[in-house]
Amino acid sequence: MSCSICSRAPHPRLSFHCPTCARNQLYQLRIDSTQVLLEKEVLGKQIEAAVECGSPWDNSSPHGHEQELVDTDKACSPRWVLQTISTRHAVSLAKRELVSYQLEALKLEVEAKKAEIAKQKEALARRRSDAESAKFQLEQRETGILAGVQNTSKRVEHVWHSLHSKTAESRIYLCREVANLYGLRKATKKGQGREAYVLGCGFIVDLRDMNGKFPLLLPSSCSSHGILTGR
Repeated sequence: MSCSICSRAPHPRLSFHCPTCARNQLYQLRIDSTQVLLEKEVLGKQIEAAVECGSPWDNSSPHGHEQELVDTDKACSPRWVLQTISTRHAVSLAKRELVSYQLEALKLEVEAKKAEIAKQKEALARRRSDAESAKFQLEQRETGILAGVQNTSKRVEHVWHSLHSKTAESRIYLCREVANLYGLRKATKKGQGREAYVLGCGFIVDLRDMNGKFPLLLPSSCSSHGILTGR
């Protein structure tokens, strides 16, 4: 429609030549805004009516339920009822999805716990098996080890006694040979019934007769003792 002032048709790429053209472009926006305000007012009245009359699902009394539903349908518009049903359905779906998600999470957690318990049972069974294997014939093995230790100890003791006997025999032999070399012999002193030992040319002084002996005789006798015992 052309402008009544400038006789120019409106175009989105052309600028305005007069205020009338600009005002004509704003008419449609004003109409749309007015429609939105009217719809908003209608919806507000419907909401107030629904709040005043109450929802048919909020009443828990079993008596008069059908009558209240009929009254609500009369007082409230079908569009509002459908919107309420759709909203509750969406909320129910959201709750169901949340419950499903939580259920899946619990299932995964239960499976993880079961796997962990199975691993612990397997480790415990392995430990029990190892313990039973270690305890199997433990007394017999301990007895065998103890017998081996005792046999080894007896063998060492026998070897030690044998070595000691051989050492004693060798010392006896050496002492006898030294005594033969130095001329050790028994002799009887004149006027005395006791026997005495002579080593070389002198008597070995008896320890019981040391008192009153000649001083030079004692070192000689002690040296003779040293020869016999130290060789």
